[in-house]
Amino acid sequence: DLLELLSELNREKGYTLAAVLHDLNQACRYASHLIALREGKIVAQGAPKEIVTAELIERIYGLRCMIIDDPVAGTPLVVPLGRTAPSTAKI
Repeated sequence: DLLELLSELNREKGYTLAAVLHDLNQACRYASHLIALREGKIVAQGAPKEIVTAELIERIYGLRCMIIDDPVAGTPLVVPLGRTAPSTAKI
């Protein structure tokens, strides 16, 4: 996988890499620093565990969700909630 290769280059060679990812779960898994944009303006930036919250995702995308720990990577995992899901949904 390309993202695995890029991550390896970062770890082993110290390369700095920049990527534009629209899959939030991939971004959380592979990036050490995220920059969240809304209408071309920076809304938040930092480590995925520090900035990825349900409130931020709703503010940027209008998507109700919950954030859980990815059981494989230990990174934030965005789980969309359906329109009828209670706002206090728990896993």
